[in-house]
Amino acid sequence: MDDFPSLRLRPHQADFVDQFLVRSDSRTLLIAGAGMGKTVTTRATATRMLKQGLADRVLFVADQHVLKRDWENNWPFGAKLGDVITASLATTHAELARDPDSIWRSAIPGTRWLLLFDGIEGAANRLETIASDALSRFPGSRALFVGQRAPDWQVDSKFAFDHAFFDPDALAIAETQAHLRPLAPSIPLLVKIQRKLLQLDDLNWRQFEQLIAQMLEFDGYQVELMKGTKDGGVDVVAIRDLGGAGLFKSVWQAKKLRADRKVQLSIVRELADTRLEHGASKAIIVTTSVLTRGALARIERDRYLLGKVERNDLDRWIDRMLADG
Repeated sequence: MDDFPSLRLRPHQADFVDQFLVRSDSRTLLIAGAGMGKTVTTRATATRMLKQGLADRVLFVADQHVLKRDWENNWPFGAKLGDVITASLATTHAELARDPDSIWRSAIPGTRWLLLFDGIEGAANRLETIASDALSRFPGSRALFVGQRAPDWQVDSKFAFDHAFFDPDALAIAETQAHLRPLAPSIPLLVKIQRKLLQLDDLNWRQFEQLIAQMLEFDGYQVELMKGTKDGGVDVVAIRDLGGAGLFKSVWQAKKLRADRKVQLSIVRELADTRLEHGASKAIIVTTSVLTRGALARIERDRYLLGKVERNDLDRWIDRMLADG
């Protein structure tokens, strides 16, 4: 991986890329949880496919404009690929669905595409139709579908190679959970809570941060899970594309506390300062407990800049996620 100084892969990411490159399946499914590095994995896959001559062009199809722009602004991700800037295109689900031929009209016959469909939840069938059309037009091309949840397809019949495929029912099976655990340790948390095998209060502080990051990503945010410390700071940075209104950046601090320990005003004051340091639109405290009267008053005073998710709010959030899932 010396040719990719900006793409430091963890073992599970490198394993996926290595397996993907030695195969020739037309369709591949990659499912991974919040903070597990799907973005880095797809970037490494694209750069290595081009460098090794296994693809001629890359088309990245994102569910959000912010991810499309991030791909365009950072390509080719620090890899020493020479003059390959024009080898990559980026679009969104909506743009491609409106006029899929806009991409293929300018493509040279025989082009081998690597099609990267990111954030497939909610649009899987439409994207599969687009992919099928492209694969039939350009033999030798490959499609990689990436998301957090398996699409509503007969997965085994469509994919000879799928990594960490799961859905709520499959996650309840011990064999599936064992397969996923080394790849995405945060994924089983919600399922265990749903099945009453684990209580929210049983999570350690790091698991609680991972849970919040996962739920934010399911809610449509681009999420960065921070390294994790026990002494304040920001635990999760979450960005959402509001279309014409621009980007909404929020910073989240997760406080895993006993019910008898309240979040103090001093914590909220520190969070307000942290929001300024990160240039965020809003800072939110999320806790398994509640806030003191003083902390609540400060958040109410600065309610356009600060927010809170107390235990009752958190329980409702989890219930909504499980119902949607």
